[in-house]
Amino acid sequence: MMPVFRLRPALMLGGAMTLPMAAFAPLQQAEASPRSSFVAPSHPQVLTRELRRALADGKEVISRRSYEIRFLPEANGWRVDGLLVSSEVDAPPELAMLAKLEKARKDEGLFPLHLDNSGMIIDQHGAADPGTSGEARSLVAGAVERLSIAQGDKVVAKDMVSRISTQSRAVGGNWPSDLFHPVAKRRSDVQTMPLPGGKLGKTTVTVIAHGTDSGLLGQFERRVVTEIEGSTRTSQEIWRLQPSLGE
Repeated sequence: MMPVFRLRPALMLGGAMTLPMAAFAPLQQAEASPRSSFVAPSHPQVLTRELRRALADGKEVISRRSYEIRFLPEANGWRVDGLLVSSEVDAPPELAMLAKLEKARKDEGLFPLHLDNSGMIIDQHGAADPGTSGEARSLVAGAVERLSIAQGDKVVAKDMVSRISTQSRAVGGNWPSDLFHPVAKRRSDVQTMPLPGGKLGKTTVTVIAHGTDSGLLGQFERRVVTEIEGSTRTSQEIWRLQPSLGE
């Protein structure tokens, strides 16, 4: 069983495993759900965002962040305020040092979100601090070099650190616009990506959403399958919303 590294309320790999930017293009709509008018909850809710990234050896890195959020009426819609209340990451032992990278990254600016009167996100933030990210990258790269693992594995680990650092700068601003009031039960999109040597990669994004009887978010899953030169990697991003137990 993979160990669990809990950082409460410190940060973890959730933001680091940001999906490819191609995943955020508009998706083709299918299986449209009946659209009900959006009524924001009057009591606090807990929004949990889970990210899963498959590794080359079949293992996964799984991260979860939970926020207590409140919907506050404002002109022509709602403002969503939120506070991180728990975070954790499950990872193979050899990737434990990557949690340090996220611990050094501030989780500021994600909230508030702004929704229109139909529940669509029309404004979201959450950019990471590049300076902090760079310092953390140097820290973790040094830790990788001191590990008692094969040199080839060190190269792979350093590459992962670099990728995570780069991707963390894109955190925020990429949540689905219909997250709180899903437009369709299922939709998908396929995009090609140019690669060196004239080759092409392919990214398939599939969204599966389940709302409550009132149309509010129940569970929202975004799955990204990236195929490059015969290699396939899968990432999943799952949001769940439920009433706060404190209410």
